Amino acid sequence: MASDYTTPESLTALCKVDAEIEPLISTIPPSQMTNISTRRMNAFHATNMPSIIGNVKQSQVRRIPMRDGYKNEILPLFILICGGAFVNADNKQLNPYARAISSLYGATVVSISYRCAPKFQFPFAANDTWDSLEWIARHASTLGANPMAGFVLGGVSAGANLAAVTCQKSVSENFSPPLTGLWLGLPFILDEDIVPHGYQSLFLSRRDNQDAPLLNSAMIRDAYDQAGFDVYSSKFSPFNAPNPHIGMPPTYIQVCGLDPLRDDGLIYERALRENGVSTRMSVYSGVPHGHYSAWPHATIARKWDFDVVSSAGWLLGTPADPACIIIALDGRHGC
Repeated sequence: MASDYTTPESLTALCKVDAEIEPLISTIPPSQMTNISTRRMNAFHATNMPSIIGNVKQSQVRRIPMRDGYKNEILPLFILICGGAFVNADNKQLNPYARAISSLYGATVVSISYRCAPKFQFPFAANDTWDSLEWIARHASTLGANPMAGFVLGGVSAGANLAAVTCQKSVSENFSPPLTGLWLGLPFILDEDIVPHGYQSLFLSRRDNQDAPLLNSAMIRDAYDQAGFDVYSSKFSPFNAPNPHIGMPPTYIQVCGLDPLRDDGLIYERALRENGVSTRMSVYSGVPHGHYSAWPHATIARKWDFDVVSSAGWLLGTPADPACIIIALDGRHGC
């Protein structure tokens, strides 16, 4: 429960390594554990990603025009935004979830791309995401979608940052049709300089997990250097919006105990909830950022995958039978 993580002691306890994951961590070469660039980290995750699963009757690639004439590619497979520390953006990254969500809930799922640093620095990724949202909303019918029946935005890591920022902007600007749900996996939401005073004592994960496997402080600094963030901009964090959190749609957040970004998600969920937003949260104690792609067959990774697809049903208002979720994640038919 969210209320369980309200003291420094309860947060630090989340760093105790999961028993199944501990021996797997020991197999990672030291050079891939600490002080590696975000590009090498993303290459590691790409190597270990599970194969694409599920079945979609029709998929296609479309180009979305950006504000400066650049055309982005989408995979219309619910809108999903991939991670990649703002330096890599492969819109096929979340295909396993896209296909499972599409087959289970009859949703049109669109996986978007965005331009990456260092060539395209902040706020290109945020602008591209907003432009994609506008285009998808205007052309929903041509994609076989009806936003009035449910319009959900989600992403993981850097993609979760872009999802949160974009959703907050859509609320601030009364975007129509309105987003009806938000999924944030391992969200990057905060910087030490913008943590609200009431939450500062609970922003410990950058210190607690500074040397964590898969993502650590050195990688985060590298992402800052390459992306050129303005941490005070509303395009960096929803906390910087003029009137944040109020009126946001139901939100599901996933955080990991060994993640330097752990407290971003925990604090954001609390801020949303305290402002009347309906939230759900899953906390995976003792595992690092991106564990589900590094070790996809681990029990806790399978739980992560299940929770992603199950939460999509909550956000769409059409929960699925647990057995059907497992079937969809395995790429089988039967529900």
